[in-house]
Amino acid sequence: MHVQAVGRLRYQMMNIQAELNDYQDALRRAGTDPVSLTTQAKALVGLPDPAFEQALNAFDTAADDHSYYVPALDADYGSLLLEALADRCPDPTRKQQLYRGARERAAKFASYASSGSEGLARMIDVERIERKLAGFNAGEGS
Repeated sequence: MHVQAVGRLRYQMMNIQAELNDYQDALRRAGTDPVSLTTQAKALVGLPDPAFEQALNAFDTAADDHSYYVPALDADYGSLLLEALADRCPDPTRKQQLYRGARERAAKFASYASSGSEGLARMIDVERIERKLAGFNAGEGS
């Protein structure tokens, strides 16, 4: 991986982790404990492949609960969780699976936008994850 690409990836990872921490703090202030969903997401990393898709679907269902949405942050908490886990995941195959799950959640969230500018802003998350997935195609993600 090129030195600049490594620097960009580290910067993105730090930003996602900071954004995730901010989101978790906001959830707690709103009265939602993020621990159970975070635990469910972390379990995805170590699951055997046959169980992964079913567990990801269960995670998506749990993450769709409106209590995990903080309007002021206007992002999908489940997508942030999956992306942060993928950023740190050492297994390239699982990393890709987590990024794809994050991208799908982010795209779904963007589709709920009520205006063009809101949709464009929400697509930033989708595009960031797409760039990370593209790194695998270019040989950077492994």
